[in-house]
Amino acid sequence: MEPEEEAKFITLQDGRRLAYREQGVTPPEVAQRTLLVLHGIASSRLAGMPGVDEDLLRELSVRLVAIDRPGYGRSDKHPTQTFATFAADIAQLADLLELGERIWLLGYSCGGGYCWGAAYYIPHRIAGIAMWAPVGNYWWKDISEADRSIVFGSSLNKDSRRQLSIIRKLPPWVLHMYARHVLLRSVGPKHVEAASAKLSPPDIRHLQKPLAYEGIIRDNIESAKQKYFGFGHDLYLITHHWGFEITDVPKVFHGPLHIWNGDEDLLVPINLQQCIKKLIPELVHLHPLPGEGHLSAFCYNNKIHRETLTTLFGVSGGSRATEHVGSNPEELEKTGSPDVIMVKGAELQQEDARAQAPRTPYFQLSPL
Repeated sequence: MEPEEEAKFITLQDGRRLAYREQGVTPPEVAQRTLLVLHGIASSRLAGMPGVDEDLLRELSVRLVAIDRPGYGRSDKHPTQTFATFAADIAQLADLLELGERIWLLGYSCGGGYCWGAAYYIPHRIAGIAMWAPVGNYWWKDISEADRSIVFGSSLNKDSRRQLSIIRKLPPWVLHMYARHVLLRSVGPKHVEAASAKLSPPDIRHLQKPLAYEGIIRDNIESAKQKYFGFGHDLYLITHHWGFEITDVPKVFHGPLHIWNGDEDLLVPINLQQCIKKLIPELVHLHPLPGEGHLSAFCYNNKIHRETLTTLFGVSGGSRATEHVGSNPEELEKTGSPDVIMVKGAELQQEDARAQAPRTPYFQLSPL
């Protein structure tokens, strides 16, 4: 991850500044592809594709740009932000950084929600979208009551459902106060400690890696520079109407659109993606990841990074091996390399009872 002083900035038409960082191919005009990465809740530009290999980016001729979304890290707040206004921010950013007329997006967790927004509001500017465990709206009207019962009811325990329902009724200023005066108390190591008690076994093992543990702490601390304003605003936006229904997206955006989700993800359950796939099968390409959680599949995992990029860009090398692989913290510690040593995903298939336990929603754990 970059030193804090290396943050770069662009200034939007309304005077707000967005912070960003770049990786991969330089100078920009040499890159064949540009990928804009949108971080999750309680995260920042420092995450990007966590642990991505610079050699992989150069091999695929990728210029990677990761930003702080408004109210996170070094980016200015946008008190009236919506999914539509942020899509407009993306278009402006693409122009100011000369990313091209059509860009590629990668959204992780809550960042995936803003990818859905970009697909709907600025489809003409999007070449393709990849999402890692993206959040969705449990109240999209096209989700049947039966499916909603599975996604919202069976996957979340009673307390979580009650908390989501309460947040959905609150105005933005209350959620901003909640983030500033309650959630902000648990930044850095406390953030990881609170999450560890409720994460799936693969994610707990992932946090045993020194690079992963230290990276999440640093990223979370950076995300809170604006007193968690972005966190509070995310809570409001993701639990209220997004300005569009999920079935509206294929009417304007025709892909490609790929979703990866671990089947042991306790923050964003895979059955949410399966429900979306059922609603818009013509658009969504769903890639289940056996034995993986919310962090283990995507952080310091060179195999999934390569698969994501090659699949999204439609270049060779995108097919996954028969057995999914994840990261081995013990071997990682021996080698010091976050993306070389892999183990079979079957080794992560443990503690099934816990994996089947009721899910805890993303806002409680403030994940990446």
